[in-house]
This record gives sequence, C-alpha cells and structure tokens, in this order.
Amino acid sequence: LNFCILHHQQQYDIMSSKEGEQVGEQGRRVFVKGDETAQFTSRKISLAALPDAKHGFPVRVMAKRAPATNVAVKAVAIATKRLAEMEGNMAIVGVPSFRDNRNEICISVEDLQKIKANVILTTETSSFMIGAKTDPKMTAGAIASAAREGHASSVQGIGSDAVFNCIRSVAIAREYLDDKDDGIDLFVKAEFIEVKFEEEGRKDRTGTALKLNIFLHQGRIEL
Repeated sequence: LNFCILHHQQQYDIMSSKEGEQVGEQGRRVFVKGDETAQFTSRKISLAALPDAKHGFPVRVMAKRAPATNVAVKAVAIATKRLAEMEGNMAIVGVPSFRDNRNEICISVEDLQKIKANVILTTETSSFMIGAKTDPKMTAGAIASAAREGHASSVQGIGSDAVFNCIRSVAIAREYLDDKDDGIDLFVKAEFIEVKFEEEGRKDRTGTALKLNIFLHQGRIEL
C-alpha cells in the first residue's frame, strides 16, 4: 500500500463551507447533486485537510442515484489526487456504505493515517470491469470472496451508471463481510485511469475510466 502518510502545512485554493455542506463535531457532511461538477464537490472534501480546519475528516459525501453518485465518486478521486500532490503527500481513502436504501450512497472520506494500523497487506489483486448493466450484488460477492482469501480487488467503469455500480458493489461487499462476521472490512482509493478501446478496422482510441482500488482492513472501520 504505497501511501506516504504525512500532513501538509500548505494552504489550498479551496472554498469555505457553503450550500450543500453541513458541519458537526465529527467531521462534515457534503450533499451532492447530479448537476454539480466533480471539481466543485472535490473542493469541499479538500477543505477538511486545511491545518486550521474547524471540521476535518471524516467527510461524509452523500448522493442519491447514479448521476449524483458519479459526481461524488469522481470528486473523491480528484481530491485524492490533489492532496497527494500537495506538500506532505496526504493520503485519503473512502469507506462506502448505504443510507436508507441501495440507491443512496455515503462515502466516508478519511485520512489514511487514522486507519492504517489495521490495514491488511496483500500480494494479489482481483480486478473487475463494471458496466452499466452489471449486477453489483454479483461483483460484491466476488470482492467479498477475494477478501476472505486475503486478496485485494479493484473495480473500474466508464459512465455514470457503471461508476454507480462500482461503488455500490464495494458497499454491498462490506455488508456481506459484516453479515458473516469475517472480521474484515474494506476501503477504497479512487483514481482516474486511461483505457484503450480496440475497434476492428479502426484506429484504437483512448478514454478515461474511474477505478476503485479496494483494500482490506482488519476489523470494522470505525469512523
């Protein structure tokens, strides 16, 4: 798990608390709308990393259905990259769960420093391509099975519905592991990757996919 865990002291060009954000004693909550930009939401997440932040991590990023969840996951990926590139290389990770139903997502974004003591190191990774029509329950079963064998996983998808299924598959896998009392939990590191499309008779083209690297944690992650 190649994260450097240091806090930075540099000021960021990010916004203060505004509409769609609530703060409390235990971090802050950010409510995402489907018509927002991922850049806009990512600034709300990054705000928690300020050295003098009144309300820091965890940041609970909340979204309903595919369009808003797509924005939320991309915002986490942008904030992850931004903070890793700042002085101090801060590492943040996400812990996905459901709220009232499986169309309502909460991604609890946390400083890896807070949970790294119980991270399970792995040497093998199972990878899954997720589409708009992929059943997240089936992918979740495969992720949970890999976790029980001590393997990390990754899921990647392109497009709003695929990204929605990616994050839901991890949240469901966490439920499966918890229901069986396996003593294992999951968290993710979100990133963008470039993928190549091969089309017969045409020049290969590239695109951008959202990837969730899924890591194992010993015991339930308490946020």
